[in-house]
Amino acid sequence: MPKFLLGRRQFALGAAAAATTALISKGNALPIDAMVQAAVESPASLEPQSLEAKTKTAMAKLSPAAQAEVEMKAASIFRKYGDRLSDEQKADIRRIMAESQEGLEKMRAFKLENGDQPADAFRAYRSEEKPAAIKPVTTESRKEKK
Repeated sequence: MPKFLLGRRQFALGAAAAATTALISKGNALPIDAMVQAAVESPASLEPQSLEAKTKTAMAKLSPAAQAEVEMKAASIFRKYGDRLSDEQKADIRRIMAESQEGLEKMRAFKLENGDQPADAFRAYRSEEKPAAIKPVTTESRKEKK
């Protein structure tokens, strides 16, 4: 007689799916045809043509230096992992790099010096103290404690 092994996680996932299914009313449920159609169309949404179009629009927003940086990063990834990646994955990586480069450029434009402090100072809160009683430690208060 074959053993039926069901782990805790599989049981919990099945129980959650059954409970969720029971809560969905018939009017809100998706027809089977719509679910099959969505499953068939989801891989098509990652076609290389659409990825290439998204990559080109993202690259058009970047400066020539930023575009060169994106290509350099992509070439580095492809040099390391290129033999394990499909053409779709390579196009997706190039798109992700191009889209994230704009945020990197904005962060790099914000100049900071080595001594710049964070915007908010950390203050430890102890439950026995009132929050108003917390005062920043100064050199004078350190001398008083000694």
